[in-house]
Amino acid sequence: MYKKIEGYSNYKKMFIVCVLTAFADGLFHPFLIAFLFDMGGMALMGSGLGISMIADSFGAYFAGKLSDKYGRKPFLLISLIVSVFVFLAFPLIVIIEINLVIIVSGIIILLIISGLTSGMWDTVEAIYLGDITHIAYRGRMMGTYWGASGIIFGFAMIGAGLLGVHIDFLLIAIVVALIYLVAIALLFKIKDIVNIQE
Repeated sequence: MYKKIEGYSNYKKMFIVCVLTAFADGLFHPFLIAFLFDMGGMALMGSGLGISMIADSFGAYFAGKLSDKYGRKPFLLISLIVSVFVFLAFPLIVIIEINLVIIVSGIIILLIISGLTSGMWDTVEAIYLGDITHIAYRGRMMGTYWGASGIIFGFAMIGAGLLGVHIDFLLIAIVVALIYLVAIALLFKIKDIVNIQE
């Protein structure tokens, strides 16, 4: 049924990207939360994640607006590519022997960047799915997409919780970055949607 829908090939590619990124994010987030707590307790964890969510909102707004003019694909790619560097930067920042205030400031900057890329991805991803799915099947296709994402994310978080006592943050960041690189390679193959504004 879906194979006859225009854009289904792009949907399949995006679905695989979704599976990969959801799994990677699920692995990463428990380690990130524990890292923030270790570095600054509830104060850093709460304020840092709050700042990240605010940045997420700005990323969502501007990426959504600009994607109508410049296309969806550039913002999807930028989001994942920048995220790779952010994932690796979190555990590496503490290796540099500098002042704790500078380290915490660097962590806040990384959280802001992470929020911007997350908002960019989530918004443009949803817009792109709306672009490529036929209205007759859109609800079912997007429900399947987000349902799979949530399940995979949840199981990955459970796995991260169990693995947390055996592996360190840097190793998990490397694994997550490698998974994202596979997703990026696949993302290059999707067809872009561009609606140049007058």
